[in-house]
Amino acid sequence: MAIKIIGDSCCDFTKLEMRKGNIVRVPMSVIIGGVEYRDDGRKTQEEWIRMIKDDPGYPKSACPSPDDFYNAYDENCDNYVVTLSSKLSGVYNSAMVAKEMFEEEHEGVRIHVFDSKSAAAGEHVLCEKILECEAAGCSFEETVEKVEAYRDEVFTIFVLDDLETFKRNGRLKGIKAVVATTMKVKPVLVGEDGEIKQIDQAIGMNRAINRMLYHIEKAGIDPSRKVRITQCDSKELCLKIAKILTERFGFTDVKILNAGGISTSYENPGGVVIAM
Repeated sequence: MAIKIIGDSCCDFTKLEMRKGNIVRVPMSVIIGGVEYRDDGRKTQEEWIRMIKDDPGYPKSACPSPDDFYNAYDENCDNYVVTLSSKLSGVYNSAMVAKEMFEEEHEGVRIHVFDSKSAAAGEHVLCEKILECEAAGCSFEETVEKVEAYRDEVFTIFVLDDLETFKRNGRLKGIKAVVATTMKVKPVLVGEDGEIKQIDQAIGMNRAINRMLYHIEKAGIDPSRKVRITQCDSKELCLKIAKILTERFGFTDVKILNAGGISTSYENPGGVVIAM
């Protein structure tokens, strides 16, 4: 049976991936200046950054409705849904409500909703794992089992140049107060069972990136694993990081993704998110 991968818009699919037809984006919304904008891929990263900078306040986000997911499901496909961590957003719950509604009305349909326990690049690597399983001829049940196991091994680590959006939206609970109020101190953050945890910090972005690379090396991750980097107005920095990951650490599949509206609103210019 054909498959359909359904991701929220924090999973920053490339234009090429979207053109293949078996990947669908269910847009979240970014609220800027009291106006709600759907993160449907129509605005460039530069447009999102400009809109956010022009607003004297700070952006907020809204998850899709169950109807949005319901309309994305297909009774003629195996449906695999990948969402932002359920501990950071209500997207997972919306997808699950829609799943129950759709299954009630379409007997025998197969839908599985993966709580990525991550975001951005972390969601993306799960979608790629689903495609790998399809290419290998895995059944629906085998794919679910393999992707769930893979999800639990994914290492997501990131450094943000600007924490203010996270702070204003209550996402800094696990981060030292001094970091949240001191502009020069940059925390090194990881996703841990779907929550954000601080594992290190440094003065300035360059030192923080070096600490991030130290923790990647310390983690001893298999260099054959995919590495995806979500960049927000930080492409040159991400290219340097990608070069280190390939030439020094031996990773063979490293790609840089562009943050969309939701990722941009939280990551902010200068941010780097790595999942592997």
